[in-house]
Amino acid sequence: MARVHSTGAVVTLLNLFATALGLAHVPSCRYIPGDIGWPTQNDWARLNKTVGGRLIATNPQAHVCHTPGVDQAACDALRSRFHFEEAPPSFVTRLNLTITEWDNAPTYVDKPAEMINAYWQNQSCDPFAHTSRPCVLGNYPVYSINVSNADDVVAGMQFARKQNIRLSVHNTGHDYNGRSSGQGSLSLWTHNLQTKEIIRQYRSRVYSGPAVKLGAGVHAGVALQYVAQQGYRLVTGECGTVGVAGGYSMGGGHSPLNSLYGMAADNVLEWEVVTGEGKHIVATPDKNADIYWAMTGGGGGTYGVALSMTTRIHADGPVVGPVLSFTSPNVGNETYWAAVGAFLKRLPAMIQGTPNSIQFSFWNNQFAALVVIPDQTNTSVADALLAPLLGDLKTIGMPYSLSVSQSKSYADYYNTWYGPLPFGYEPPSTTLNSRLVPARVAADDKARPKLIDAMKLTTQDGQFLVGCSAGDANRTPHPDNAVLPAWRESVAICNLNAFWNWTAPIEHNLGIKRAMVDVYAPAWDAATPGSGVYLNEIDPWYKGDFKVNMFGANYPRLLDIKHKYDPYHLFYGHHSVGSDEFTIDGAGRLCYSGR
Repeated sequence: MARVHSTGAVVTLLNLFATALGLAHVPSCRYIPGDIGWPTQNDWARLNKTVGGRLIATNPQAHVCHTPGVDQAACDALRSRFHFEEAPPSFVTRLNLTITEWDNAPTYVDKPAEMINAYWQNQSCDPFAHTSRPCVLGNYPVYSINVSNADDVVAGMQFARKQNIRLSVHNTGHDYNGRSSGQGSLSLWTHNLQTKEIIRQYRSRVYSGPAVKLGAGVHAGVALQYVAQQGYRLVTGECGTVGVAGGYSMGGGHSPLNSLYGMAADNVLEWEVVTGEGKHIVATPDKNADIYWAMTGGGGGTYGVALSMTTRIHADGPVVGPVLSFTSPNVGNETYWAAVGAFLKRLPAMIQGTPNSIQFSFWNNQFAALVVIPDQTNTSVADALLAPLLGDLKTIGMPYSLSVSQSKSYADYYNTWYGPLPFGYEPPSTTLNSRLVPARVAADDKARPKLIDAMKLTTQDGQFLVGCSAGDANRTPHPDNAVLPAWRESVAICNLNAFWNWTAPIEHNLGIKRAMVDVYAPAWDAATPGSGVYLNEIDPWYKGDFKVNMFGANYPRLLDIKHKYDPYHLFYGHHSVGSDEFTIDGAGRLCYSGR
């Protein structure tokens, strides 16, 4: 048979397929390893030949820490990277977070099947689970195609359909909801689609100006560096590992630049995509407009496989960056939360109708905020913006610390607080849930106390950090797209973050997840009626109505478009459009149950 590449040392596939039950498939279900209908080695060899030898057998990098065949030296090398000896000067580390390299970009961004979310790693394929536990594939794909062109995508789709196996789409591994992986799946790995091209004068009916074409595998931090070197900035998030031409922009894309330029999705000009029918098309507001609309805010991995995206870029310029912080030890809890409440009350006035953004985080006794005032050089703008809030803090009796930085460009500002570019050291939280905070709730003296109660509840035991990004996604005109309408009424998105304890028993981590979805998330939902969540930053156990909270009034139209462009039901993602038409059976098979 033709050689199939492995991601690491060879591990007997029978060991990796330890969960297979050897059952014939249920007709509506995709085959998994061990089923009678699972593709033969000859089938895989033919696929490997079709895609030019770029079929990769999944071998999780932490298999060296598990039976059979423990490689103690290699395992120790992985474990030795557990703690950083010196923390970088980023926002996260200035808040004294403990950072592990296993959480960070080098362990997953360039690997075909690795992912950031420990929940999907089976609690076995990491360096910290006991060596006696075998490393089973579980939620990892069985094989990945290292996609280099549209033909590779079509070949993968045709193979998955013919062989009745699950298909997944994976670009960067920055995925909290497990949408880019799946038990028994063939993965389309788009990481190496690395096109980067500045278009100085893009012209269309809807826009004339500079743009950049980015391959689906380009990370946000890499894209930001690239355009900055040529005098531009683009809308990216706080984490450099997201796929800017993938799930990030397809899901909406929040950013410190939202007030200035809108959501990432609002800036997208065109998609190059292979649809579920196997057609290679370009989608714009004027051509294939329905799938353009759906992919621009309606979620990734649902309607087709993106090969590239063309999006607006903007002239870079200076940034004034105030940093405000305060703590409770010297004043008591009541004063601390009164100060947080004062901040929330002033937040809409500091954000709405302005180009400013504020990233703020807090525990039960510590608060810090980064303010982005773009295209300004005089620090007096910070004084004017913050004066009402600082007056409130003085009246409340809350001491605070304030410093103001000046950066010659947004890229420099980003590099200081979220870098070093391209990926930075900000660890992705593996237990996370989000909620959009409407401006009316923050400003209303009757509604705001309920929100503060939810904040107190979430942070009371010190397990959770709440991190928020405040911006006005409705300030600039935005195109018609599938971005959740609640974004346009929100003043901030807040994430509930708890960091995975790799060395604790799994029940410890799952207990934290249960508290989040059973207690804390419902409190936030109740405090923000009629709002929603960010579909890219949601826990897989989230119990709210995903159709209402993630897609809103757009859902029926999105579902129609999915049915049109994915007639063979190839694309499935947890909490994605159409996901309730599928179930997972007891052995892990993906089963299509119908409309």
